[in-house]
Amino acid sequence: MSGERAGMLSIGDFSRYAGLSIRMLRHYDERGLLTPAEVDPSTGYRWYEPAQLWRAGRIRSLRDAGCGIAQIAELLPLFDEPDELKSRLEAHLEALDVEARRLDAQRSLTASLTSAIDERAAPVAVRRREFPGLRVLLLRRTVADYPAEGELWADLRRLLGQPSEVDQSRFGDAIGATYFDEEFRDEDVEMAIWREYAGDLAPRSGFEIASLPVQSVAWATHRGGFDTIGRTTEAIGAWVASRGLTRVGPMFNVYVVGPGREPNPDAWITEVNVPVA
Repeated sequence: MSGERAGMLSIGDFSRYAGLSIRMLRHYDERGLLTPAEVDPSTGYRWYEPAQLWRAGRIRSLRDAGCGIAQIAELLPLFDEPDELKSRLEAHLEALDVEARRLDAQRSLTASLTSAIDERAAPVAVRRREFPGLRVLLLRRTVADYPAEGELWADLRRLLGQPSEVDQSRFGDAIGATYFDEEFRDEDVEMAIWREYAGDLAPRSGFEIASLPVQSVAWATHRGGFDTIGRTTEAIGAWVASRGLTRVGPMFNVYVVGPGREPNPDAWITEVNVPVA
């Protein structure tokens, strides 16, 4: 160690008190996040003031919360502006929630792929039928991605919690979702959720009463979680093409047994429908 500095902390002591390795302290110095109070010109040895422990602690907390170097640099000055800092951290929290959903979906799919190695999947039975016309209560919106469909169902549940707005006795059995984009989309997905409904509702915030048309569809039953529903849509696509048919409308799902009725994804039953001609 170079000569002592009265009232200052060596890089080793500062590392211990701050909970940051010496390697990371040097990295933060290089990036301009945490510059030593003094550097010995002959040895390059770093010294820190005790007051810098506060800044080091904020850096450590932001790092552990998943913030990168650039984001930490933007957020550090905002500790003197609590309202702005709170707003920025809430935005970061939303981004973490999105990432958590993505990782959860990846984990679920990996588990399915692992179990499928020792199982021979039964062939998907695709058929054609006439889908009856339905009068439905519908909520249509563009959402971030397909898993964000849950946000629409949450909005519908809030509406159903207002007995003066919706007559629960007028609902039928059919529940589903329609996907309007021509192609599969990674983001900005236009969809609608719906429930068969014989009552009335004044249009508001995307909610409306609509009629689903009578239409000829190619359809198949998918059993299990949505992470493996691609196998069913693949089978329908191959079936439609092999018979010289054409898709003539948006694909839609009918949730025979879905998340709203059964928490266990293994018990879910989804009818996947593709209008054809």
